[in-house]
Amino acid sequence: MIVQCPSCAARFRLDPQKLGGKRVTLRCARCRNQFKVELTATVNEGSSAPQTRVMVAHSDPDLCGTIRAILENAGMVVSVGHSGDEVLQAMEATPPHVAVVDVALQGLYAFEVVEKVRRLPGLEQVKIILLSSVYNKNAYKRAPSSLYGADDYVEKHHLPDHLALKINRLTATLQPESSSDAESDEKPDFAALAAAEGQETEFIKAVNDKIISAEDREVGAGEIPDLERAQRLARIIVSDIALYCQERIDEGIRTGNWAQLLSSEIREARKLFLERFPQPEIQQRKLLESAFIDLFERRSRELQAQ
Repeated sequence: MIVQCPSCAARFRLDPQKLGGKRVTLRCARCRNQFKVELTATVNEGSSAPQTRVMVAHSDPDLCGTIRAILENAGMVVSVGHSGDEVLQAMEATPPHVAVVDVALQGLYAFEVVEKVRRLPGLEQVKIILLSSVYNKNAYKRAPSSLYGADDYVEKHHLPDHLALKINRLTATLQPESSSDAESDEKPDFAALAAAEGQETEFIKAVNDKIISAEDREVGAGEIPDLERAQRLARIIVSDIALYCQERIDEGIRTGNWAQLLSSEIREARKLFLERFPQPEIQQRKLLESAFIDLFERRSRELQAQ
């Protein structure tokens, strides 16, 4: 279980078996700020409270495995799917509490997944977290003002430290309430907290290394032909822009001036695509432009159906 200092944002991993259901006073090992935190009670065997079920939807099996390990370490039950149709069928068979969906999922854009999930009987209450596709902390990324009806989003580089916390917040009603007599002023060993912070930093770095490796497998050099990898990267970039710019995309579809409304994002997208695939024969195919057109056509159909 991870807690964060409200003053300096240092993160600490605490033992949920020992401290779950208690309100504890902590002093940050980094800035020495003292703060209180109430830790969610753990679910013991035989408890009526269900474990959180999570569906992870991403085309890369190794990345799915990495996310599964993060969430299972937080006590969740995880299933995975690698394409839009596969994920929807699995969710209908066993509805999860939360779905973590790659915005560039094979076969369906994230907004199409959200729309279909919301319409399927029995899945109306599923919480949806959209996962950005490109491991880049800056390019074309703005705080989304809208999420196509999803409940939250997480960027790739925040998977190890933010995802479980976001899921816990969305599923708070699944957790047993802490009784007032479970409150405690118990203070964990501060030296142990300092060591835990170091371990957490190493854990985050190790997971992010795996995430970068997964992205390299999708679009980096390898056995897959350059053209196929370039097409995949173009769709990934465009899907990410769809995540961060829904309102301007929808306005651009209605008014026909999407190129002007998204000029800065398109410029950054072209720069990123050129860095990965500078070959003239790839650039001449206008793959990025084709991906944008596909996005706008499919989003236009969604808007007309609403």
